[in-house]
Amino acid sequence: MIKIVHFSDLHFGSGERYGSINPETGLNKRFEDFILALDKCIDFTIKKNADLVIFTGDTYKHATPEPIYQREFAKRVKRLSKSTIPTILLVGNHDILYRVDGSDALDIYSTLDVDNVTVFNKIELQNIETKNGTVQIIALPHITKSRLLTKEEYRDLSAKEQDQLMISKVKEAIFAKTEKLTPSLPAILIGHGTIETAQFGSEQDLSIGKVLSYPLSFFQLAQIDYVGFGHIHKHQILQKEKPLILYAGSLERVDFGEENEDKGFIYLELEKGKTNYEYISTNPRKFITISCDLTNSTNLQTDLEKLLIEKKQPDAIIRVIYKINDNDVGLIDQQKIKSLLTNSFAFTIQADIVTKERTYRIPDLDTNLITNPLTALEKYLFDFPEEEKAILLKKAKDLIDSF
Repeated sequence: MIKIVHFSDLHFGSGERYGSINPETGLNKRFEDFILALDKCIDFTIKKNADLVIFTGDTYKHATPEPIYQREFAKRVKRLSKSTIPTILLVGNHDILYRVDGSDALDIYSTLDVDNVTVFNKIELQNIETKNGTVQIIALPHITKSRLLTKEEYRDLSAKEQDQLMISKVKEAIFAKTEKLTPSLPAILIGHGTIETAQFGSEQDLSIGKVLSYPLSFFQLAQIDYVGFGHIHKHQILQKEKPLILYAGSLERVDFGEENEDKGFIYLELEKGKTNYEYISTNPRKFITISCDLTNSTNLQTDLEKLLIEKKQPDAIIRVIYKINDNDVGLIDQQKIKSLLTNSFAFTIQADIVTKERTYRIPDLDTNLITNPLTALEKYLFDFPEEEKAILLKKAKDLIDSF
């Protein structure tokens, strides 16, 4: 039995708008949340004496990370390396510089030839030796159009035709690798991208048009024991067995789009033809939206405060959205609302202001009224204050007389 930990979509540098600087460390407190989530995964791996660690991409917010993000990730990779646990790093779309030289944010680990660390930045098959046996790994990193468009066969095709040809090439490459597998050894396929049946989280808008979408059938392969993917932040099982196909999901919530998603990593016990798995939560920072409709309330401040006291939780990131009529906006004491949220990790307060729509249709408008513009205007201004109405009618009369 081979013990494997699979995690994904770390995204160091994301979500920091909800955090302040910790004066003791100099780090953004939300960045510290992301570090803590990764540490939970690494601590679990070492305590379990795992045989293999798999990371399926998107290390940082983007491919040119600040040194502090690189340093903190490298510290954790070093812990795994020193523990002699083979570690696989797969290149995701946020790790890639979109240019033809093929560079990415994980190149440094290949360049330095870090002990026990293998970086996959192309489709390939490798045998990884662990203390409990050999694991065959087929890697499908993020495939970028920019690299492939340098080839003549892609240049004159439409975007749709390019995608179809690229997906066809990926399929051929995967099937070619599966034909080289040793039947008696356990085999894993790891990838970073979109499988068509998967449910997106809040990251969907960032990937439209940039990431290829693969049919699930590409990975329903009898020779494979486990298919583990990254890119989609929502943990989900796409197929339960023969093989098990899943997204590990991300380790920490990025924003309110992930409010209702748990975050964590996968623990696998793998044998040829048999895969047991467990989802381990990192107990991510809570995001809580408190919505309140005050448009029909007679005690606006009281009703809003009562709901806040009921729904808020200490150390959560809280978003308050209250719906209110435009003429009642000044009745809310913002400072008092803020004081109720002082024990939260961070908060935002948003007023959804409802403006009453003026009725512009004049029920008794007829042709006689239309030929008398001042009378029509007077009808239109029926609900204006008399003083304002008189001013507007005078200006209209002056304008008409000027022609």
